[in-house]
Amino acid sequence: MFVQLPNVLFPFKTRYNLCTFRAEFSRQVLTTCRTSLLPHVMKGVTLSETLPSAATDAIIRMAEVDDSRAILDIYAPYIEQTTITLTSQIPSIDEIAKTMMAVKRQYPYLVCCVGSKVVGFAYAHRIRPHEAYLWNAELSVYILPEYQGRGVGTALYTALFQILKVQGFCNLYAVITLPSDASIALHKHFGFTETCVQKAVGYKLGEWRDVLWMELRIEGAIDPGVHGPPHLLKDVRPNDIDTALALAATLLVSAKQ
Repeated sequence: MFVQLPNVLFPFKTRYNLCTFRAEFSRQVLTTCRTSLLPHVMKGVTLSETLPSAATDAIIRMAEVDDSRAILDIYAPYIEQTTITLTSQIPSIDEIAKTMMAVKRQYPYLVCCVGSKVVGFAYAHRIRPHEAYLWNAELSVYILPEYQGRGVGTALYTALFQILKVQGFCNLYAVITLPSDASIALHKHFGFTETCVQKAVGYKLGEWRDVLWMELRIEGAIDPGVHGPPHLLKDVRPNDIDTALALAATLLVSAKQ
């Protein structure tokens, strides 16, 4: 079965706001996923049967403890060989699993799989301990080098942002060690803006490193005084999570190729 994504029409004779276009496109795609894709998923049909053939077996799903070794295999080279993360000590598999379970109480922790292989992961986590910061989240995303530039990061973030918005989060932050043109481009693609650069804030691989902060306001809870703090992940309707994951899966056309 092939799911046809919606065509989004807009007036070429007038100036059209890109953010409005993106919002309308996302709304229509989510509607299509709810009406055309999710009923088949709920009936036991796999995503590989509902997506175009080029994306067969490429999915986004919630991470599980059994993914910990694969996640560590992706993460460890970033720690050992790069400044993309300023972490210097490689965690154990148990530490990865414990972190995952702690994160998943409040935030999404996602993996991208091609076939049975985990090729990337992304998650959100708390940015500051104070209660006033509850509506904010920091993001992390890591992808196997051979799968970079193939839509995996875009798909992971698409699902992550949609779930965070449904939960009621308002502000998302990316903390990027410079230079990192690819990471900056990914975040700008989603509308992130640069807020500040912390000069020489981290020391790794023999040099002081600058760190760029980027932010995106998604306004999941327009009035926190009315809506309260973000929902725990377990309190989000499963259908909303399934919709976000299904939408992201439609972006993985090139991941298997």
